[in-house]
Amino acid sequence: MKRFLAILPIACLLAGCSLGGPDGGSDKAGGSAAPVVLRLAYPFNPREGQPDEPALRYFASRVAKLSGGGMRVRISFNAAGEDVPEIEARVVRAVRRHDFELGWVATRVWDQVGVRSFQALQAPFLITDYDLLDRVAQSPLADEMLAGLSGLGLYGLAVVPELLRHPSGTRAFVSVDAFDGARVRAVPSAATDSLLQALGARPVHVSNGTLGAEIDRGHLDGAELPTERSRQNWTVAANVTFFAKANTVVADKEALDALSAEQRDVLRAAAEQTVRHVVSHPPSERVMARRFCTMGQIVLAAPAQLMELRRAARPVYAQLERDPRTRSLIARIRAMKRSGREAAPPAVPCGRAEPPDVETAQRPRLPSSFDGTYRWRLTEEDARRSGDPGDPDVGNVTTMTLQDGSWLLGGGDPHYSGTFEVKGNRLIFDWPAEGYVLTFTFTRDKSGSLDVKPVLPMDRGDQFVWASEPWTRVGAPVRDVP
Repeated sequence: MKRFLAILPIACLLAGCSLGGPDGGSDKAGGSAAPVVLRLAYPFNPREGQPDEPALRYFASRVAKLSGGGMRVRISFNAAGEDVPEIEARVVRAVRRHDFELGWVATRVWDQVGVRSFQALQAPFLITDYDLLDRVAQSPLADEMLAGLSGLGLYGLAVVPELLRHPSGTRAFVSVDAFDGARVRAVPSAATDSLLQALGARPVHVSNGTLGAEIDRGHLDGAELPTERSRQNWTVAANVTFFAKANTVVADKEALDALSAEQRDVLRAAAEQTVRHVVSHPPSERVMARRFCTMGQIVLAAPAQLMELRRAARPVYAQLERDPRTRSLIARIRAMKRSGREAAPPAVPCGRAEPPDVETAQRPRLPSSFDGTYRWRLTEEDARRSGDPGDPDVGNVTTMTLQDGSWLLGGGDPHYSGTFEVKGNRLIFDWPAEGYVLTFTFTRDKSGSLDVKPVLPMDRGDQFVWASEPWTRVGAPVRDVP
């Protein structure tokens, strides 16, 4: 039955009917005609702050606009779950199985499924500014990379630029010595793993669902991330740019062939316009760094240290350039880099004078010293700041009970309960029913009330409910915590 459902949309298109349901529009004769609905698989959760989500939504809106409402892109967020690290490869496999007509995944994933044509984008320290990334994404090089997908039965619609990736963590990753023995989280990619190993680090593949808990338990020393996604109290080496992340918009070729020529043109035009839209709104590393300075530290590697890192990465180039196409693409990107304009100045160092004292930050404290009942009201302004002004919890008064290392949120439903620990200035809540850990920094006033701030990444809904207002302590625990 599952296989039949996967094929049904394509069969429907071949027969000339439309996919969709009650959201269909009306035809010119006054009758109703459901739009063709194309399902797009996306690896991440909605509204969790992924940098590429606005571009993803823009692409979907352009398909609807260019088709006059005759086509819709239905985004399937978290399409591969979050219980394993290989969520991007899972999305690729789902599109190849015809479970989805479209997919949106980072270029880094393709070497996990046998496609080498994108590996030039993962070449260490090659693309280190947005102007070069944007020019590559709009050049014939991008078309050559996308052509490598044909062997998988996929059609590449676009390479969409995203953000530069830097090493970030509990230490300043500005030299080869800093990487020695470090456990660095990386999204599965053969090229990324090779780079970390060449620098002396140990790449660690951790699922999104367990990432926060692994960091809080001290199992990771850092990660490769864009500046804006780095963790609170971490240090970002802002001018150590591993590579520039880009995303691919792909279509199942069987589903694409089932569309009309006009419908295929709509998809190609929407993808092209998405790239132009992203390029016309370039991000600023300096702006991201200034924002991060309120919660962490920005450091810069010295020129000699950068040269040392590049030398250490030479074995990765030797490996990548065994493939003739990758070697050619790397050479042409280097030529584009030489002919381009000067890169924007790097971020300015800021934050603490020294990286955080990890042992002090993780020193345990007695949870019982936080026993009490806490309350706070969820306001409409808080909801607007969280990005969801229509949240049904607006106006509610939330109650949190802390007792002997256990917590209960709300009126007694055991689903909203678990255990917590206190390390330094962090409250760490283990939530078994949801299968993840929420971490907050806090300050406490003389009355025992808590002002909590989320440690990212964290779902925006959880940020809204748990941390949009200070927790006012109203007294001792009012009920037993399960």
